[in-house]
Amino acid sequence: MGLHLAPGGLPKSRHLFLWTAKEKFRMHTTTSCPFCSPPADVIVAKNALCYARKDRYPVAKGHLLVIPFRHVPDFFSLTNEEKYAIMTLVDECKLVIEENSNPAGYNIGFNVGTAAGQTVMHCHCHVIPRYRGDTDNPRGGVRGVIPHKREY
Repeated sequence: MGLHLAPGGLPKSRHLFLWTAKEKFRMHTTTSCPFCSPPADVIVAKNALCYARKDRYPVAKGHLLVIPFRHVPDFFSLTNEEKYAIMTLVDECKLVIEENSNPAGYNIGFNVGTAAGQTVMHCHCHVIPRYRGDTDNPRGGVRGVIPHKREY
């Protein structure tokens, strides 16, 4: 994908240029972002700065995403107000999930950058309910992203 600049070196249109450690600039238009401008019928909870929706590729029943309305690439690009709004909505997501199921625990977190598994470069927080028996050995929780480090 070529880099098209307007006079003066500014990007044309509404392009965001995102930097990752292992790649050069990556162009992404906010009009093609799956998290920008969500349809009202996918929103399960919201506040002034963010909304929650079901994950399109859930890893567990009830898996939700909490997403800021503002298009920012990752957690470290959020304002303190947005961070607070996301965490407040995480609490609401727990209530939404527990209306329909009875999880035994939760994994909550952000993937920041492609090296950490982020595939959509619009910040989002995973709220993943966990159920007894959903994995043979849950010990280590999020440490399992690097399998040989999970056991300790």
